[in-house]
Amino acid sequence: MTVAFRIESVRLDTTSGAVSYEFPGDLTVLAGHTGVGKTTLLELIKYGLGGDGQLAPVARDHVTDVHVSIHVGDERYQLSRGLDAARRATVRVIDLVTGDRLADHVVGGDERSISALLLAAMGLEAGLRAAARGAQSTRAGSEITFNDIFRFMYVPQSEMNRDIAASQENYLNPKRKSVFEILFGLTSGDLLQKRSRINTLRAEIDAAEKEAEIVTQFLTDTGLTSRFDAQIESDSARADEAEAKAALVGLQDQLGDVVDRHTQVLRDLLSDAENTLAEARSLESEMRRQKDDYETERRRVKQDIDRLARMASAGLRLANIEFSVCPRCTQRLDQRNVPNGSCPVCLQTDVVSGIAIGDQYESEQLGQQLGEIEYQLTLIEKQEREALDAIASKAGLVASLTSEIDERTADRVTPRLQAYADAAAKAAVAAERQRAIERVLMQWDRAEDLTQKTESLTAERARLQRQVAEAESHLAQRKAEIFNELDAEFQTTVADFGIPSIQSASIDRDSYLPILNSRPFREASNAGGIITATQVAYWITLVTVAARRHDTFMPAFLILDSPRLALNAEDDIAGQMYRRFSTQVAVTAGRFQFIIADNELPTEPGLNIAEIGFSYESPTISTVAHPGPASVEPLVEDDAKADNEE
Repeated sequence: MTVAFRIESVRLDTTSGAVSYEFPGDLTVLAGHTGVGKTTLLELIKYGLGGDGQLAPVARDHVTDVHVSIHVGDERYQLSRGLDAARRATVRVIDLVTGDRLADHVVGGDERSISALLLAAMGLEAGLRAAARGAQSTRAGSEITFNDIFRFMYVPQSEMNRDIAASQENYLNPKRKSVFEILFGLTSGDLLQKRSRINTLRAEIDAAEKEAEIVTQFLTDTGLTSRFDAQIESDSARADEAEAKAALVGLQDQLGDVVDRHTQVLRDLLSDAENTLAEARSLESEMRRQKDDYETERRRVKQDIDRLARMASAGLRLANIEFSVCPRCTQRLDQRNVPNGSCPVCLQTDVVSGIAIGDQYESEQLGQQLGEIEYQLTLIEKQEREALDAIASKAGLVASLTSEIDERTADRVTPRLQAYADAAAKAAVAAERQRAIERVLMQWDRAEDLTQKTESLTAERARLQRQVAEAESHLAQRKAEIFNELDAEFQTTVADFGIPSIQSASIDRDSYLPILNSRPFREASNAGGIITATQVAYWITLVTVAARRHDTFMPAFLILDSPRLALNAEDDIAGQMYRRFSTQVAVTAGRFQFIIADNELPTEPGLNIAEIGFSYESPTISTVAHPGPASVEPLVEDDAKADNEE
């Protein structure tokens, strides 16, 4: 049941109009020189599907929306995504079967994500995690999304002659292997969840063991070797506390008998005197605060009065000056007639002379304020003296009453008070000892709980490990069958390609990566051409075997960006590559879809290829004039030549 996945069309809305491309053919080649935008178009397709496309400046500056129409499983959708920051987080979805506009789906979110929509259409479960399978791993793993599946469907130019499915990124290896297993039916959602749970159980067990170690050390420091000893100590402390409290009750009853009526009256008087003394002290404190505030205000008013006096004095001094030159513009003033009673400078009515400072309104107001402040200070000082007298009087009364009460009760109460204090101290010590032992008992309970928790988690992990081993055992035969087919197909493809120096080729059962001449593909050769040819052979093998078996989730879909980039003069390999693609699509029309970006079409006749040609005069984003090859910086530098020279 190889999953159907096809890109039907792509529309780019730009600032100068729309650009559309149809992909009706099973084998489509985007042909054109470097810099015309082939990689840009493929990265925009990836972006439209919810991925992090590597967007060229022309796309960022001129493309506003990407619309990708796809056929996935039994569904047909149009996915639309804006390139601006405000809209890039959502994908607008239209069901092309019903014509209905579905709810917007988010990119990278947990609820209603575009990844979950596409995975569901492919018949895959969303929310699964790819747990690392090392013995020390304690993480559930990263969530598997459609972008991880798309790595098996799109080989970007940046990876073509370097790596396969980002296998050199170690942190991505758990995902890569889990996706491979999902696509070829070598695992299940339940099995992946159990692997994740095994890892998180390992973390929980480690945490429980560390906490148990801390609790055990605490219990060792208490000197109580067992919970039984702690319980005995707790019972003893409880008995001591009960005995001390009983003694306190008896002493309280005895104290009640030795207090006569006269002493009680004295105590009432003492209480009243103490309350009155406290009120007097509070009043004295308040009067002192108010006095400070008024004195501060008095100083401020005096400063204002002094300021007005200085201003008046300065004005009188200036009035006696006969200006012969204007102090502002320096024009002469003694050569003009000045009316009587006018200012010789501004010619306005002279109002300076004849006004005393004491007659001014502001001066009068300040004088009244100063008088009011002096009056309030007099009242406050009087109340303060009265409060001080009351304090002295009540303090003496309190001292007298206290002395008289002490004399009346010294012989009868003091001995009992000492006994009362001793009993109270004993009760407090017993209560504190009991609380401490209760904390110890709680830690013993905690230690027992942690032991049970550790045993339970360990048992659960062991059970899950057995279930995982059983599931892997059941899948072992299928895995062997699939890898036997993959090995045979891969060996045939590599031989047909005629990759130099490669005599044997297979796919590793553990890493799921190519093995060349019994060595990992990265060790077999560093040459970009060999890596590229191996890369293409690998992906053709996966798609071919998946389509042949009809029982995988591997889409019969593949995008290759510039596979001939590192092949250069290896026309035989490139020709064989295109012949394999052409042969595949010729078997059953509509079963596969291959989209290849290349600088030019192969020259071999008879290949079933649909071409979409581009040039500097007609680039992929044709609504924007191409600046010329010298002004374009490719998304991926063409370093294939350097790779080959290695």
